[in-house]
Amino acid sequence: MNRRYGNAQTIGSNVTQNTYFMTKQVGSGFLAVLADGTIDSVTGAYAAILACETIAKGFVSPEDADGQFKRQFAHAAALLNERLYRGRQPRVSLLAACFLGNTMFYRSVGDLSLVSYNGRELTVEREEAGQLDRKGVTTLLCSQGVWQALAEIDIEKLLSGRRHPYEKAQNMIEAVNRRNLKDQRSALAVIVA
Repeated sequence: MNRRYGNAQTIGSNVTQNTYFMTKQVGSGFLAVLADGTIDSVTGAYAAILACETIAKGFVSPEDADGQFKRQFAHAAALLNERLYRGRQPRVSLLAACFLGNTMFYRSVGDLSLVSYNGRELTVEREEAGQLDRKGVTTLLCSQGVWQALAEIDIEKLLSGRRHPYEKAQNMIEAVNRRNLKDQRSALAVIVA
């Protein structure tokens, strides 16, 4: 199944872009990974990059997606501890989703959001891991910077319609920037349809 997707991000009022994402085709599946270093520093930025690249590199097949996510999340945590945090608690949020046919497998740690829009209502997934039917559903993977600036009704309006996911993501981040909040966090949106 061919996926349409789009992405956009803004640094907000931060000095360092501390959110990062990667997407890739994995066999007949599609993988999206987001990370937020949560702190406005080079360490937060590097942590986000290292976490995303570890998950994306280690995720080699859409088969046993849940098992691969468990292994790669543990591997990313070990690398973050070894290379950056040296025994301190890593402060990184991480969200990964694999789309295979009409099914999505996902795993999340921290404050990133997985949002489903079926054309009628918006649902924020609260579980840390799971499997969902994606037939007729637009999926938003986003950082807390999006929720900081936009209300749920704004996000629903931006996800509705027939525009390409890239255009929807660009419009979402433009709306975040228009809010011009004093302490705006980095905002990242990846939309998959």
